[in-house]
Amino acid sequence: MVAAVASLPDGDVVLATRDEPSRKVARSVRLVLGPERLGLLHVETPVTAWAVMLAGLVSGGLTASSARAVADVVLARITTRALVSSVASLESPTPTFRQHAGSLLPRTAFVVDPGRGTVGRFHERLGIPSGGDMLVVASSPKPVVADTTDLLPRPADVELVGAKPDWHATRWFEASTIDGPLSWAVASAASGAHRWTACEVCGRAAFGTCIFCDIALRPARAGLAPHARLPDQHQPEHQGVIS
Repeated sequence: MVAAVASLPDGDVVLATRDEPSRKVARSVRLVLGPERLGLLHVETPVTAWAVMLAGLVSGGLTASSARAVADVVLARITTRALVSSVASLESPTPTFRQHAGSLLPRTAFVVDPGRGTVGRFHERLGIPSGGDMLVVASSPKPVVADTTDLLPRPADVELVGAKPDWHATRWFEASTIDGPLSWAVASAASGAHRWTACEVCGRAAFGTCIFCDIALRPARAGLAPHARLPDQHQPEHQGVIS
């Protein structure tokens, strides 16, 4: 990984991770190569939602320092549902005792809504809204239910093969979609750049936390500091991803 990142052209690089092992790898890479151009973006979210978020991050015209703002806005507009064969080992959201017991029954399935933190019995509806700009799915080799044609409002745009599940069930199906066009969410995040704060260490303009320096930024009172590095829509950026 160090060699792969070092071989990238000059420019800022974002290492995006969603689990602790990958996060440790990303930190090791930055420790070896230095933090000058390596930003770390760690987001613990379902794998299909993460895929939608990554699609937003690689949109043209974005700077690496905008990754946190874009990720937050995109994830806030994503709906994720998981259909699982058992919730006996599910840690979050927490199922009820009755749902634990129900997992022992054959042909039982549950719908998990990580956004709302709820678990419910499956009654032919997964609850994925229609009209989303991007629909991503992932599933176990064996299906949860025999007929999956009616689980989604339309065919998926992307199917992740070999994705690592978060549901601790032998059979599972996960889907995520974004409310409205993905480009709108990205543009909404980037449009707030004039209100971002300059990092006191590296001078990059960012939202919330500087992913290069791991420093929480204080809210800007009246615009940006004179030395802030605003996102340049014409400046190329290179983004790397650890999955």
